[in-house]
Amino acid sequence: MNYRFGPFELDDSTGALTGPDGPIPLRRQTFRLLEVLLRHAPALVDRDTLLDEAWGRTALSANVLPQAVSELRQALGDSAADPKVIETLHRRGYRILPEVERVEPGPAGNAAASAPAPPRSGRIGPTTIAVVVIAAVVPLALVLAWWWQGADRRWVENEVLPAVEAEIETDVTAAWRRVRAARERVPDDPRLEQLWLDLSLPVSLTSEPEGALVEVAGYGSGPADWVALGTTPLEEVRLPLASLRFRVSKAGYATRVVAPNVLPFAEPFRLHAEDEAPEGMVYVSPGPVRYTSERREVPGFWIDRFEVTNAEYLEFIEDGGYADPALWPERVEIDGEPLDRDELLARLVDGTGMQGPSTWALGRYPDGRDDHPVDGVSWYEAAAYAAWAGKQLPTAFHWYRASGLGSPQPALFSDVLVASNFGDDGTRPVGATGGLGPYGTYDMAGNVREWSRTTAGTRRYAMGAAWNENSYQFVDWQVFEPHDRSAGAGFRLIEVEAPVEAPLLTDVQLLPTPNEKPVDDATFEIYARLYDYDDTPLNAEVVDLDDRHSDWRRERIEFDAAYGGERVILELFLPADVEPPYQTVVHFPGGDARLLGNIDEAGLLHVEPFLRTGRAVAYPIYQGTFERSSAPPSGPLGLRDQVIEQVKDVRRTIDYLATREDIDLQRLAFHAVSYGASRSPFVLAIEPRLRMGMIVSTGLSPSTLLPPEIHQIDYLDRVTQPVLFVTGRNDLTMSYDEFQRPFFEALATPASDKRHVALDSGHLPPGYDALSRHLVQWIDRWFGPVADGRYAQVVPASPNP
Repeated sequence: MNYRFGPFELDDSTGALTGPDGPIPLRRQTFRLLEVLLRHAPALVDRDTLLDEAWGRTALSANVLPQAVSELRQALGDSAADPKVIETLHRRGYRILPEVERVEPGPAGNAAASAPAPPRSGRIGPTTIAVVVIAAVVPLALVLAWWWQGADRRWVENEVLPAVEAEIETDVTAAWRRVRAARERVPDDPRLEQLWLDLSLPVSLTSEPEGALVEVAGYGSGPADWVALGTTPLEEVRLPLASLRFRVSKAGYATRVVAPNVLPFAEPFRLHAEDEAPEGMVYVSPGPVRYTSERREVPGFWIDRFEVTNAEYLEFIEDGGYADPALWPERVEIDGEPLDRDELLARLVDGTGMQGPSTWALGRYPDGRDDHPVDGVSWYEAAAYAAWAGKQLPTAFHWYRASGLGSPQPALFSDVLVASNFGDDGTRPVGATGGLGPYGTYDMAGNVREWSRTTAGTRRYAMGAAWNENSYQFVDWQVFEPHDRSAGAGFRLIEVEAPVEAPLLTDVQLLPTPNEKPVDDATFEIYARLYDYDDTPLNAEVVDLDDRHSDWRRERIEFDAAYGGERVILELFLPADVEPPYQTVVHFPGGDARLLGNIDEAGLLHVEPFLRTGRAVAYPIYQGTFERSSAPPSGPLGLRDQVIEQVKDVRRTIDYLATREDIDLQRLAFHAVSYGASRSPFVLAIEPRLRMGMIVSTGLSPSTLLPPEIHQIDYLDRVTQPVLFVTGRNDLTMSYDEFQRPFFEALATPASDKRHVALDSGHLPPGYDALSRHLVQWIDRWFGPVADGRYAQVVPASPNP
């Protein structure tokens, strides 16, 4: 049967799809989906029918359906926002919009009509032989097809899944590559589809100009095994939850190798003509940046790919750099003592008294260190070199922008710290450790700290920390006297198209240590009433049931929200082979919940530890997330309103759980990650039915610009349940000393009932074994482990706060 619809025609016997511009390639999975939609046209096809008829209900996870529809739309040039070919009716199904014409194949395609009659004589003619051969070959082909399908399943079971399980803990990118390749060979395997969702998030990539090839590889100094993603623009390509190197190339333009922060959105890749880029420099796009409490708009600029090296600095000396008075200030003041130019230069000598960095001897750097960064230079020497080179030192805002810090785009991964020179016994050759930055720089973390133009009184900011400092100081605000020449003091330079404007050159004072005090109990009672609501019926309804997973059942429930006539959507996972009532974890996801349009596109890695150990998981779709996403809050007051609604969603979810006999209300826990973790103080302080908390990847948020009703400090002071707090010691968005420790210390939970675990990672852990172990040990401690369908050990929950 051939199907004609609009400008397209599908031949179901060959799987060939043609359009106005010729053949359109489809994966087998996508072809089956289209075939079922066409066969039922113009009728609406519900999800269950599609799963049954396209792939077989036991053969595929329901999570893949939205992805397959999206892939099919892309092949047909269709749009979900303005559909012309495939229409989605929310929670009802899909249908083909154009009129579908069914065309029977002609005589040439009809085997019965075209086959010649068998010969009348007793001799066996060639046609008869062919029929016999075909009769023998067809069953053999079916057996071979069955065997190959079984081989694919065995390959996934015996090779792919064990390898991915190991790689997830050490190299998420390698696991992503393996699953990506396996899905091409076995597109219908539900385990691969779930892993694909667990390991990746969709990102749209663009470039200026368009049409650039984008390739990705794992982060670090090792050889890059590039994976081609396609040419820009790329819509919602799923990338691993890990740091990546990107190579962006286009004929006639300089190729860029960069490591940007692409989640939850990516800046366009800016390409320049091959003869336009200054030698040894990379381009940093314009954009906003916050440094300490100051925010500035930074125009686009060029910055050195590497720190200035010993060999380059020697050229400056040999060219008479120290002898050129135009490069040096006429007068300075050091430790209250005024010095003229000659007196200053007399201090700028190496260990043997010759002109040069403090770490040199006899006017020379140590042998074999040509390509090491120069260090032991003062701010005055760095500024003189910049003037000699026709460049300039960056301001702190320029430097922070180039390093990927202080921008609206969060730095979720800290691989740059692992791939940087910290804790060694000296400098390393520039670029040797693989610490690639978001715009193509190397060694902005570690090796040497880098002088900037930005002042704090008489002192100057130095950026990125040095080899002899701690890795967490990469994000710290450090100031030094301009005459400091200690080991580790170096620099790199920038070029700008126009003079640096005055706002970028202003003095920036260090922020005082915040000393915010919680409000009194009477004031907090007023805040707490904002989260109350009338006791109205839930009108709960189970709208879907998915029992295809061997280890748990998934129920989709809707009930009335506590505000605005809305409905809360709850995904409730119930463990198999465990007798109720279930210990239950209420989960609040991370930032992917704001990025993805459907919860079916989200992974389950963060909640699997609870499901695998016999707990139920309540996973609400909160206001502003997944299917309930909307425009971002309008401002501080809009954010306050959203926080209140999300806490009400948690409370309303517990109201629903209280109606079920299979939920143990005395063992309700709260688990939150990143974005959700930032809401944890409000949830735990307001909802006493939650007996303990597990909070991952957050810290004490600045409250300067927030309404007083949602200052975290006021709520942390009212959290008394047991709390496990897990963070990354190298978190670049929530630093250990500035954000994490104050959050933990502000919790009113007794010291014996709270624990802070700082993993050796960034904002998100590179693997999940260590995190999962801590989570399971904590819930076992307070609720007792689950075994053989019963609690093997009952540990009384902490009393209600």
